[in-house]
Formats: sequence, C-alpha cells, structure tokens
Amino acid sequence: MTLRHLERAQQVFPVSAVQAELSMWSPQAAWQLLPWCRTRGVGLLAAMPVGSGFLTGTLTPGQGFEEADARARHPRFTADAMAANQVLLAGLRRIARRHEGPGGDPATVAQVALAWVLAQGPQVVPVPGAERACWAAENAGAAEVRLTARDLAEVAGLPVAVGAWD
Repeated sequence: MTLRHLERAQQVFPVSAVQAELSMWSPQAAWQLLPWCRTRGVGLLAAMPVGSGFLTGTLTPGQGFEEADARARHPRFTADAMAANQVLLAGLRRIARRHEGPGGDPATVAQVALAWVLAQGPQVVPVPGAERACWAAENAGAAEVRLTARDLAEVAGLPVAVGAWD
C-alpha cells in the first residue's frame, strides 16, 4: 500500500482504516503511512507487530521453518540475517528489564515490541497473531507497558533490520 493508492482510494470512498505491516523492525509504515492516517483521522491496523515472531525473542538463528511457513522464504529469517538482527533483540531486552508487565512480572521482549507499536498513536491497533492462549495473554499485557521517551529514543537508535525484501 502506497500513499498514492490511499489518495486514489480516498477519492472513491472514505478510508476509515488501513492495514500495513508495522513493527520496530519494519517501521516504514510509521514513517510513511502513519502521518497520512493521523491527518485524516484514519486508523492503522498494525500487521505483524512482533515481526512474524522474531521480536518475541524465542526464535534462534538457523532453526529452520516448515516449507508452508512464509518465514522459510523471507530474507529476514535466514540464519545470517537472524544472527545479525540479534542486536535488535538485545535492545528490546534492555528496555524490557526496565519495565513491569501485568501483575508486576518483568515485561517480555514481545510486550516491549507491542508497546512500541501502541506508542505510535491512539489510532494504531496492533494485530498480533496468537496461536496459543498464553501468547494472547502475553500480548494483552503489552497494554500495561508504558515506554518512556528514553525507551523510544533507544528503539529509534537501533540499526535497521538486516534482510528486508528488495
């Protein structure tokens, strides 16, 4: 989805929401689509807010994926790219250690990643996958994690993820 597409769609029918990939490892929607949405009162459904599972911190470089899993073909999920992107997880872990999640438990990496998406504005709604009830509960706990200006600056200072689609 490009801004040009949105402008054309808006001319035909009022756009009330846009769905786009948005996570701290693919923040392009925050830079490009989000300003357009803000000025027009349009919601943004943030798809893949935990980077197809990478930003949970539970995947390991070189682990491999089933053939039917889209990550098996995605450049960010090669062993080399996953190893290079560990620096992003290290940054999220540092931030997570400074925060509490639900019930006073330490915040998880996934909760910090989701909290970053929530911090992009009230019109942004993350849409994380949750194949298991425990993941849904963990994801919901992100609403209690309030990132500080320091946290947001730290995320902004992290390197761009290795292995983007060309």
